[in-house]
Formats: sequence, C-alpha cells, structure tokens
Amino acid sequence: MKNNINFAQAETCLIMEPQHSNIFGNVHGGEMMKMMDNTAGIAAAKQAKGMVVTARVDEIEFHQPVKIGDIVTVHAQVCYVGKSSIQVMVKVFVHDILDDKESDVALTAFFTMVHLVDGKPSMVQPLLITNQEEKELYELGEKKYLEIQKKRLNL
Repeated sequence: MKNNINFAQAETCLIMEPQHSNIFGNVHGGEMMKMMDNTAGIAAAKQAKGMVVTARVDEIEFHQPVKIGDIVTVHAQVCYVGKSSIQVMVKVFVHDILDDKESDVALTAFFTMVHLVDGKPSMVQPLLITNQEEKELYELGEKKYLEIQKKRLNL
C-alpha cells in the first residue's frame, strides 16, 4: 500500500496469546510497550538509515485493555527529526477477531529515538515536508520535541 507521507513508518501485527497475558486474560502492559518500542525503532532506523536506540518514552496512555485472542496492530510514524533524535508517534490498534467492528485505539505514546554511529549520537537528515499532512505531522512532532526540551531544562 503506497502512502502519501515521506516520513518513515513501520507496522507490526500480532495475535495476543496466553504467554502475553496475566491470569485474567489481559495482555501485560510491558508486552505492549515492548511491541511499541520495537516498531518505533524500526521506523526511526528507516529514517536514520542506521542504528537507533530508545532515549525516552512520553505520554504512554492505555485507552482500553487488550485480551488474549485480540489482534493488535502497532503503527509507528516518524513525525520530527532533531539533530540526532527522532520523534516517533506510536498507536496500537486492537481488533477482536470475533467481531467485525472497526479496530479501536488501545495505546498511544511518543518515543524519542537517537541515531548512533560508533556508539555516539549522529546527525539525521532533516525531514522534507512535501504536503499538508506532513506539515501537520511535523508540527505535532516539533511541539512534542520542544516540550521534552523544556522538561529537561527544568530538571
């Protein structure tokens, strides 16, 4: 499927199994976060064209539980690039395999990934904005980036 956005993206899709859950059939939050981190890393690595590591996770929000048997789709979208950091917006969609209704958003978060070369932060090519959708995505990512920088200065 061709997308009109030039910013790197990644998607992971899995069915949730008993080993992902607690005794009540709810998928562990840590399992979901791991999937989100992996998918964010793929999107960021595609953008950086190299190795990235997770530097920060912000605003992870659990909107609804995920159960054994649910199909989850993790979508990661690069939305901003700093000098060596990459902001990635991640959404997890959940679909009950026994229900034909639309997928619901189960989790959301922003991941900050850092491009490394020889173990040191390294420059990432700036994003090329070519349409309104990319401009809006970039502005959202830039806003998040500036909020993070402000928090770091106040520590």
